Amino acid sequence: MPSANRMPPRALTKLWDGLVNGLVLFACFLIAADCLLIVFDVTLRNLNMRPPAYTVALTEYSLLYMTMAAAPWLVRERAWIVVEVLYRRASPAVRTRLDRAIFSLCAAASGIVAVLACVLAVEGALRGEVEIRSLDMPRWALFAPVALGFSMMAVEFLRCLLRGDSMSEAEAEQAF
Repeated sequence: MPSANRMPPRALTKLWDGLVNGLVLFACFLIAADCLLIVFDVTLRNLNMRPPAYTVALTEYSLLYMTMAAAPWLVRERAWIVVEVLYRRASPAVRTRLDRAIFSLCAAASGIVAVLACVLAVEGALRGEVEIRSLDMPRWALFAPVALGFSMMAVEFLRCLLRGDSMSEAEAEQAF
């Protein structure tokens, strides 16, 4: 029987990392598309032409999607902020407990947000709710990326916890 402390099989980890990397590439594509859309909109306005009514709504929706698509990658890459002045003053034992507590809290909070977003997405889909603006959007499509992004962040925070990672940038660099 396999040990409870074993990491997931290599293939599963590779698949997970591929999903995280794919989502961050999708976020990069959305950023580029938003830039082009904004340039298109501004160019039409400067030429005294009427831009499409949906450009503002489309860029707003894409901000949600790009944020949730990039968030798990940002956690994996340890792109968080730590108040090093306070963190460094703690003893190594306290820092280790602090790391565990913070990673646990982050994983729990991310999991709670993911569950709530999933509930709202399912409710929106079952009720057929639509957000009506210049671009009609099914309400579930607004909560689905939040559910996906936060559930993946919860997994990434749990991975940090199980690996025994440190919140500190300096300690993380020493580990590699």
